[in-house]
Amino acid sequence: MAVPTLDELHKPVLEIASFAPNPLTRKQFFEQLTTLFSLTEADLHEMVPSGAQTRIENRTNWAMTDLKRAGLINNLQRNQWQITPQGQDYLANHQGIIKFVELRKLWPESPGDSELPATNIVDSVENTPNEQMGKSYRELQSQLTDEILDSVKGVSPTSFERLVNRLLNQMGYGEIDRETGHSGDQGIDGILNQDTLGLEKIYVQAKRYDDSNRLGEPDIRNFAGSLDGQGATRGVFITTSTFSSTTRQTAKNISMGNKSIILIDGPELAQLMIRHGVGVVTEITYEIRTLDANYFAEA
Repeated sequence: MAVPTLDELHKPVLEIASFAPNPLTRKQFFEQLTTLFSLTEADLHEMVPSGAQTRIENRTNWAMTDLKRAGLINNLQRNQWQITPQGQDYLANHQGIIKFVELRKLWPESPGDSELPATNIVDSVENTPNEQMGKSYRELQSQLTDEILDSVKGVSPTSFERLVNRLLNQMGYGEIDRETGHSGDQGIDGILNQDTLGLEKIYVQAKRYDDSNRLGEPDIRNFAGSLDGQGATRGVFITTSTFSSTTRQTAKNISMGNKSIILIDGPELAQLMIRHGVGVVTEITYEIRTLDANYFAEA
């Protein structure tokens, strides 16, 4: 069975607290929910987007937080949770799942609550805030990747040369040596010296193409021949377009010999630019912290 949604956890958590003769720890809630929902090992190891917690732990923690803010459970002692009289009454008079929107109505109003848009009040039905943020982050990254790729395809060959040069430099490589390379029609060709003396060289070829110019097997074989001509065994082929599956297999086969060829297509190029801060700026930064349960367990 899949990990239950946030709404699907509210009532089971409240029921577990109701049936327990003594207060329970978070770990005991996890254990009982694991049995109740017949969670598999895969379910138990499924992580939230950030990788900081398992999904079941994250959703259970938020379910307990929702119930606590609604006054239905509390923790009078450290890591000891129990149902409140209000929680017993609510459970006795409530049928079906307990939705977030219903619990939200029971929360005591705090400063700023009245300013929240109505859409926020009915959110988190399926996912926790962590998961929503992870999903939004992936959507923003995907949109940024598309925007970068569109912009790169529109720059001049000289600008594209500078872009690739700066990216490789940001990744820890040196400047591209144009003297030993041959100018391409819409990109650059050059040599990277991986060490100060130039003993280890990486041949770079970059092609600024649109999506209709998918690079094929002949392009990679020609590139491999160029490596021989330059006395190099390592090469990086960068394109704003894509490589066919046959092309990638050809590069893999060649790399099994005495050469190593890395292929970077358009989306990969854009993601590298994001990762290394080329052509992008940081708009806003959020630092998300999570509870260190081990700290409190040992205290």
